[in-house]
Order: sequence, then structure tokens, then C-alpha cells
Amino acid sequence: MTAKRAKPGPRSEERRERIIAAGYRAMVRSGLAGARTRDVAAEAGITVATLHYYFPTKDDLVRAVLEHTIRERMLAPLRLEADWADGLAGLRTMLTGLSQQAEADPGHFRLLHEMTWISREDPAVRTMLARWHEDWHRTIAGWLDAGQRDGRVRADLDAQTVAGMVMYLVLGMVMRPPMPSGVDGRLAIELDLLLSPIAPSPAD
Repeated sequence: MTAKRAKPGPRSEERRERIIAAGYRAMVRSGLAGARTRDVAAEAGITVATLHYYFPTKDDLVRAVLEHTIRERMLAPLRLEADWADGLAGLRTMLTGLSQQAEADPGHFRLLHEMTWISREDPAVRTMLARWHEDWHRTIAGWLDAGQRDGRVRADLDAQTVAGMVMYLVLGMVMRPPMPSGVDGRLAIELDLLLSPIAPSPAD
């Protein structure tokens, strides 16, 4: 039997977004396993039956919360779709912005980390994460390509590979592992130095 879906419309969409926001808060607070649909419903101010009308299963809600976490909590504040003429400026903005987000509001990064493990067994979550990572990789590689064209980034680097390295750097950084004092604050500076063309030595 096919589950009913809420009829499209402004009120329906507003309620759906309210449920997703409540689900996000509950999952950040209690983790994916600990967040219960009745708690989400209570936080959204609706009945459990109404929640299931919009999201027939908890897995459906988890996937919607994941999409919300990526779109609203990570991508939107960073404006990763912006077309920066200076690729290094884009990388600096991304690194410093994500570092500040992780420090001020680490909940969504913990949630994203938990969802990454779930993606190993949930094809829908894995597809969603893969699509986000592909878009993110394309954006970073585009910044690097632009930097190479205008001479701000070393021409001998492979933009596709370096973009992947930057992603691994960022994903490790936002997990907030214990690091020596001052290291976080210098990441963007040191990345600039690694990517920037090496100035020729002055002739003797």
C-alpha cells in the first residue's frame, strides 16, 4: 500500500519544514538512535500521526534532516556556489567559515558524522552524501582552476586531486580533534603558502 503524501501548498510546505527543523534539533540533542518520532512531533507541535503523514518512517525523516543539514547548515552560510574570481579567497572563506561554525555550533557536524556511518548501509543516504561531496569537490576544483589561470595557484598541481585533499582536511578539521594550540588558526594561511606559486630566487 502506498503511503499518503501531504498535498502540496504553502501551509503543507511550512509544516513539513517545521517538522524537519524539529527533527534536526532532536537528532543533534539525542543522536539519531536516541531521537524518537514522538519527541519530534511534540517539539513541532503536532501529533505523531501528522508526522507520519509527512514522513511515513523515521528513515524518511532522517534523510530529510540530512538534506536540511547540508543545505541550510553548511552550504548556505558559506555561499559555496558563489563565483569568486580569486580561488584562494574562496578556499580561505570556506576554511575559516567552517572552522568558526564547528566551534560555535558543533551539533550539525556531529550529526553529519553519524549520518556518514549510516550511509554505509543506507543507499539513499549514501547517494545524498555522494551528491553533496561531488558538488563540493567541483566547487573547490573550480576555484583551483581559476587560481591556476590567473597565476595565484601553482600550475604544477592537479586541481582535482588537490580538491580532494582539501576536502579531507576540512572534514578532519570540523570534527575538532585535539590539536596543538594555534594550529587551527593557521590552516588557511599555510594552505595559501602550499598552493601559491614559488617565487624564483633572485639572480646572484
